[in-house]
Amino acid sequence: MTNAGIDFYHQLARRNLTASLRDYSCRYLGMAENYACLRGDRGPSERALINLFRHLWGERHYVLAMQVAWAILWGSRADG
Repeated sequence: MTNAGIDFYHQLARRNLTASLRDYSCRYLGMAENYACLRGDRGPSERALINLFRHLWGERHYVLAMQVAWAILWGSRADG
């Protein structure tokens, strides 16, 4: 995967939906607070992206949710 996960973090931060990578990891990705930092350039796993999609959809951020869905379905993945 390219830096899609980091791009999602920056998109959420620009919209003031998250204040830190720790918040993003825990609240949006449904993972441990240090998850995004540990993943680094690899970006989030598919499981984390699905959690992100569900969270965004539940908060009615439909455009962002659809961008995540696009990344899940058609993004280039090097890992699983």
